[in-house]
Order: sequence, then structure tokens, then C-alpha cells
Amino acid sequence: MLSTLDSRTFSMMNTNTPYKSYKKVVLAKVYVTVLNSFNGQPEGIILHGNPRNNDDSCIVDMWSEMEDVYFRRANKRHLETGDIREFIRKEVIDKPKTFNEFSDDELRVLVNSKFLTLQHAVNKMDSVATVYRLLNIAEEEEKSEKIMAFIKGKLSELQLVEFKQPEEILT
Repeated sequence: MLSTLDSRTFSMMNTNTPYKSYKKVVLAKVYVTVLNSFNGQPEGIILHGNPRNNDDSCIVDMWSEMEDVYFRRANKRHLETGDIREFIRKEVIDKPKTFNEFSDDELRVLVNSKFLTLQHAVNKMDSVATVYRLLNIAEEEEKSEKIMAFIKGKLSELQLVEFKQPEEILT
């Protein structure tokens, strides 16, 4: 069953980087024939949705050169009339890592940085668990009382907000 799926195609599918993509550009539904990546058999797909919104239901992905060649031959009329055009997907830009996603090693680097850098980072933290982990690392590193007092202050501030009763927050 998986004999037509080579390792390169499988890798592209897992990293979500198709060989080529095509998008319908008309508001009508468009029936296209594609080659199934897993079994190598032709199958029909109906592309629908609004192409102006970059809806995924308007886009069909080709994962290998063989699929692309088959798609171009099987849907020649749609490509000639301009109902379907090649579409280049924009790269998804990774958002910066939040402090909640930091590993213990990254928090250790933060604890050992300059005080103002540490202070700036801790003031941006909004999770009791992350600040508590930072406090434990600071204790392991035997940091100064100034650093320990600052981290404990932020921890108590976050705990006060987190554990308030709902009626206390409203008043």
C-alpha cells in the first residue's frame, strides 16, 4: 500500500512543505483529479470555499514531481482557462518562545545573566510555575539575597492574583 510513498515525499508531508500547491481562483466549486500519495491511484477532489480568504479548501498540494506531472495533465483545461493557478505558500514565521516554554537550562542562563536582564524577564512572566522553577534554580545556584527577594516578590504577586476569589477581583 505504501510502496509509492518514498522517504522524501514522506518527509515533505511531515514538515508541511509541499512540492507545489495549486489554488482555485474562481468562486465556483472546481473538481480536480489528483494522484493519491499513498496508493498511487487517481482520485477526485472538489475545491470549494472563498479563494480571497486563502481558505485551505481552495488549495491542493502536490507532494512529489510525479503527482505534479499527473495533476498538470489531468487538469489541463482548468490550468488553461485560469480556474486553477500555481500557488506559493507563505512560510509560517515562528513566534518567539514564551518564558513558560523555557527549559531548565534556559532558565539557568537567565538566572546567571545581569540583574537588569533578569528583572526585565521576570517582570514579563505571568505563570506561577515558571517563576517557581526560576526560584528553585536560583536557590541551586546560590544567588544573592537581592535576586532571591526579587523572584520571591514576583512569585507572591502572581500567587495573589491567581488565587483571588472571583468576587474579590470584581471589587
